[in-house]
Amino acid sequence: MDEILKQKIKQISENYTEEKIGGFIYGDGPIPCNILFVGEAPGKTEVEEGKPFVGVAGKNFEKHLNSIGLSRKDVHITNTCFFRPIKIKESSSGRTTISNRPPKTSEVNLFREVLNEEINLVNPKIIVTLGNVPLKRLTNFKSIGECHGDLYFNNELKRYVFPMYHPSALTYNRNEEFYSMYQEDWNKLKEALNKI
Repeated sequence: MDEILKQKIKQISENYTEEKIGGFIYGDGPIPCNILFVGEAPGKTEVEEGKPFVGVAGKNFEKHLNSIGLSRKDVHITNTCFFRPIKIKESSSGRTTISNRPPKTSEVNLFREVLNEEINLVNPKIIVTLGNVPLKRLTNFKSIGECHGDLYFNNELKRYVFPMYHPSALTYNRNEEFYSMYQEDWNKLKEALNKI
C-alpha cells in the first residue's frame, strides 16, 4: 500500500480519542488490481497479523474466493474503517472483556478520503462490498438484503460495485438456504467479472 496513505491511516488512528480502539491495519494486495474487496473494520486477529480478513470470517472468505478460481494474491482487500472499533466491558467480578463493535458513521467518515484514494490507486474494475458498512459507504442502498449479488454502477466513483454479505454472516446464519444463496452470489460475482 502507498506510504502516504499508510501515514494518513496511522495519523488518523493514533489521534482518535472519541472512543477506545484496538489498533489499526492497512489494505492488502496488489496495486493496481481488477478486484477490490471492501470490508467493515479489522478485528482482533486482523490487527495482530496486520492484514484484513485473516480471522474466522477470513477463512470463509478465502474458501469462497478459491471456489471461483481466485486466491488472495489476485485481489486487493481493504476496509471502510481502518482501526478496530472496540467495546470494553467490566464484569461484576472485575474481569474486563474486549469485543468488536461496528464502526460508527463518524468513524467511517474519518477515512472517507483515504478509502477514495485507495480506490483510485487500486483502480479496480469492480468493487465488492462485504456487509452493510461498506455498502452504505459506497452505494445508496440501506441494507444488503435488497441488493446482494447484483452489479451496480456508481456514478460518483465511475466504477462497478457488487454488494455481498459479509463472510461472518455464515457464522450467524447456519442454514442451507443462506449458504446456497451466499455461494450463488460468488458464482454471480464470477460471471460479473467475465462481463466487465
